[in-house]
Amino acid sequence: MTAATRGGAVWVIVAAAGDSRRMGLPDGESKQFLLLGGEPVLSHSIRRLLEMPEVGGLVVVLHPSHTVRFADELFCFDDAKPLLIAEGGRRRSDSVRAGLVVVPSDAEIIAVHDGARPLFSRRVFGRCLEALASVDGAVPGIEVSDTLKRCDAGGVVETTVSRERLWAVQTPQVFRAAALRDVYRRGDLAATDDAALLERAGYKVVVVPSTPANVKITTPADLPLAGALLSWEAEADV
Repeated sequence: MTAATRGGAVWVIVAAAGDSRRMGLPDGESKQFLLLGGEPVLSHSIRRLLEMPEVGGLVVVLHPSHTVRFADELFCFDDAKPLLIAEGGRRRSDSVRAGLVVVPSDAEIIAVHDGARPLFSRRVFGRCLEALASVDGAVPGIEVSDTLKRCDAGGVVETTVSRERLWAVQTPQVFRAAALRDVYRRGDLAATDDAALLERAGYKVVVVPSTPANVKITTPADLPLAGALLSWEAEADV
């Protein structure tokens, strides 16, 4: 652990304001509140983060219609560390920006995590923090092993894409706070993750090898998979 990560210098923005369209849920419902192992998906992410000694506090960014609902869940967590709520926006970047407003100005490192990734690896998170000794951002990822093909709108293959040096990245993504705040001040926020914003601005970002168990719950099939992985975790801490 570096000196910068001691004493709770790390704050985490948990992005949980998505509309969950691919889950096929009724209007107003969110995958974040589906039950996994008897408690909401989001609660797993929050509890795991709060238990990490490096983490000083969390900002959970929710859809405006869910803030009151989640406030009832706050009583389930230890109040030894700050757990704050912010209202998200239409885009992911809007939600992260809302979280940045709430994160204390003296935070040295800010991580951004998908609330729908309840099984991230604590060990990989720690390695990402260690990597910040020499870079501006570090993201967990796994090397692409499947053959990749680019297709047209009708599904006809146009070309096979080389998978050499390709990585599928995950969260939590960790950044030097000054760098993350800088790219959000610049205003060009069209990207699918925050690492891409730093890359475009010329900051150095590295990928830290992770585990496929860090699944993101996106479709109905992902929930039973996460349940099986949660049971496996009882015997193998990842």
